[in-house]
Amino acid sequence: MPHLKKPGTTRAPESQRIYFLMFNACGSGGVARTVINLANHLAERHQVEIISLFNRRPQARFPIDPRITVTFLEDQRAVGPKGRAYASRASLNPDADSWRKRLDARPSRLDPPPVDGQISLLTDLVLYRKLKTLRRGILISTRPSLHHTAAAWAPKRVITVAQDHLNFPVRFANKKQAQVLRHAVPRVDSYVVLTEADAHDYRQELPRIDTDIRVIRNALPWSITENPAKLVNKVVVAAGRLSREKGFRRMIQAYAPIARSNPDWQLHIYGYGDEKPHLEKLIARLRVGDQVILKGYSSDFPSVLAEASVYAMSSFSEGFPMVLIEAMCTGLPLVAFDCPRGPAEIIDDGKNGRLVDNGDLTGFTEALRSLIEDDDLRHRMGARALADARQYEMVRIEQQWEDLFDDLVRRRHG
Repeated sequence: MPHLKKPGTTRAPESQRIYFLMFNACGSGGVARTVINLANHLAERHQVEIISLFNRRPQARFPIDPRITVTFLEDQRAVGPKGRAYASRASLNPDADSWRKRLDARPSRLDPPPVDGQISLLTDLVLYRKLKTLRRGILISTRPSLHHTAAAWAPKRVITVAQDHLNFPVRFANKKQAQVLRHAVPRVDSYVVLTEADAHDYRQELPRIDTDIRVIRNALPWSITENPAKLVNKVVVAAGRLSREKGFRRMIQAYAPIARSNPDWQLHIYGYGDEKPHLEKLIARLRVGDQVILKGYSSDFPSVLAEASVYAMSSFSEGFPMVLIEAMCTGLPLVAFDCPRGPAEIIDDGKNGRLVDNGDLTGFTEALRSLIEDDDLRHRMGARALADARQYEMVRIEQQWEDLFDDLVRRRHG
């Protein structure tokens, strides 16, 4: 698929070429959302290109600034045999299609081998060809296999920044992924993580590297509200993919005692996923169907938050839970398990919410109960959450990226 070039603007002399290397710019997950959010704002000052290894949707899920060039390396919107997606352009030529299938069936030649099952000799080829064409600028990769690729094939004229969107414990729990990161991180110019705890762990794991390991949080996707939630509606809200790692089963179990003692309060859970039938069965078994409601997807989540009074999160693991800071910017007090990683660096326990030992269901129940039954506490913590949200405003996060770019350019070019 050719570049989707959009009208540009006149750039200031100090602007940089910024390249984002993504797995799927048309995805609907948190990585696509946060990367595109950052890219859109950097396009105000820089020449930005998003390089997406795959394209699997008719259009991007999140809006992309028209000044940004978008390049898709593998168009997979056409489905081939056995449901496997192949590049639609190749289907116009059976010989090319067969050649691409053969390459896609062979393993990547990167050493150590990447963990992603969809990285193959074919993706090696398209990534190598693209990266070798990059002009002088800064390349930001967004996934371990892509960090590996950038470290291997980005030209020396390109500054490489690897941005992690998960956390150290999860990354290094996978031995093969840990091997890839041990190889790639020392070979990039900067490694950007989401929490101070992650930065500490990477510095401990890789103590003698020259890579600039830096913490830059994800930014709020929207402005802090001028009309915070009134915190009078008797609703606790939670949201996320309905999957095991999001821990909604334990949230429902922790909420059940509150449902019985505070029948006028409800827990609203937003999201879709494979766990839905299991959650429905649990809700029925606990007989809390009138108080715990699976709401599905919301196209206007800020309004959902504005009509709630408490935000709850029960994940087993997170990279940096955006939904917590989104709730804060609406003025909601928070309750979350201290899972690895992120909640402990967002929630100031007893000030803007409650941080509960990971897995302590009784503690989670009591933390929710304290906010539900104490109006003054709820409003006090909500006001503090709103004030604390300002540290995640895009203007602040964007400046941290600009500082990083300036530091890396000075380090490279003097």
